[in-house]
Amino acid sequence: MMKNSEGPKFLIIPAAGRGTRMREVNPDLPKEMLPIGNKPAIQYAVEEGISVGIKNIIVVINREKEEIRKFLETQYGDSNITSGLISFTFLYQKELLGESDAIGYAKDIVGKNAVAVIYPDNLYLPAPGALKTLIPVYIKYEKDVVALAQVRPDIALTISNAGRVDIRPLNSGLFHISKFIPKSDGHFIPRYKDELRSCGIYISGPYLFDHIEIVRSTVSSGEFTDYPVRLSILKDRGMVGCPLPGTVFDIGNPKGYELCLNYMKDNPNLT
Repeated sequence: MMKNSEGPKFLIIPAAGRGTRMREVNPDLPKEMLPIGNKPAIQYAVEEGISVGIKNIIVVINREKEEIRKFLETQYGDSNITSGLISFTFLYQKELLGESDAIGYAKDIVGKNAVAVIYPDNLYLPAPGALKTLIPVYIKYEKDVVALAQVRPDIALTISNAGRVDIRPLNSGLFHISKFIPKSDGHFIPRYKDELRSCGIYISGPYLFDHIEIVRSTVSSGEFTDYPVRLSILKDRGMVGCPLPGTVFDIGNPKGYELCLNYMKDNPNLT
C-alpha cells in the first residue's frame, strides 16, 4: 500500500462552470470573483493551499473566465511566482462537461503526487484552516479524506441538496464514509440533527486520475460529476470523513452567498 508520508503537493481548483445561479447577483462577474469580505471567493481557496505550504496551484477555467487568471497573476505578483514561492497553472476546459472532467486535465502535471481539491463555491470560515485539519488525517489513515461540514438549521435552506453521505464512526471524531448520495433538486433538508455533509474540499492520492479515466468510459451523456468517481474510489480504497470545526457556506447560490456576507459582517476577524 502507498504510504502517505507527506501531504498534497498540488491544489486543484475547478472554476470552469457556468455559475448560472449567481448571474442574478452580478451578471458581469464569474461567481468565483464575487467579493466575500475584502477579497474574491477564489482567493480563499488559493490561500487554503498557501497556508499549508502548497506551492503548485492548478486552476481550471474556460476561455470566458480570463478575469480569474488575470486577477490571480496580479494579486500574487511576478516576484512570488518567479521566485518559486508559488506556481499557478491555468488549464482550459474545452467543453463544460463537469467537475471530474475538469480535474482530469491536471493528470500529467500532478504525476504521482497527492492533491488537494477545493471547489471555490464552498467557503470555509474561519479561513484558512480546512486543509490544515485534513492533511494529518490523510497522512495517518492512508486514505482519501473528505471534509465534512455540519448542517445547522440556519444554513440548511441556503445549501444545495448535494453532499449527502452515510457515515459510521471511526475514532477521534472521524468517520468512515459508507455511501455517497446523488445530488437532487431543492435545498438540503437534514435527515437528523447535526447531519454532516461533504462540502467540496478533499485530499486524494494520485490514483484519483486513474479512477477518473475508469469512470469516464462509463459516462455516456450528461455532466461528468465527481459522484461516480467518489463511488469508485470508495469501493476500491475506502474514505475517511473529517468534520471541520468551522462553518462552510455554499456561496454558489444567491441565498448562501447573502448568508455568508452577513456572517462576515458580524464576524469581521475571521480572515
